[in-house]
Amino acid sequence: MEAFTLWSDGSDIPVFAWQLTDGYTERWNLHHLSERLRMNGWLVPAYPMPEGLSEITVQRIVVRNGFTRDLASSFLADLKKEVAYLDGLTAPMPAGGQTQAFHH
Repeated sequence: MEAFTLWSDGSDIPVFAWQLTDGYTERWNLHHLSERLRMNGWLVPAYPMPEGLSEITVQRIVVRNGFTRDLASSFLADLKKEVAYLDGLTAPMPAGGQTQAFHH
């Protein structure tokens, strides 16, 4: 998906991490996408990288044992649906109130 730049591809460990592609949109960010995915039952955190890279926000998924092709297809369909919803906005999403939903 052109909206995202992968940080990891799951080839070493079953983790995928990505950031929003630079210049893709100014209307929404990964926190907004995380909120939209949560409405579909997916918990996909969006959080800043550690000190030194804190201006970069990423999302990640950890693929657990039992995550079937059907679940993967469902997740990707919901991801595409929510990106399309956010891309269809005619005005920017509000920036206020964005909090990190997951703390590590």
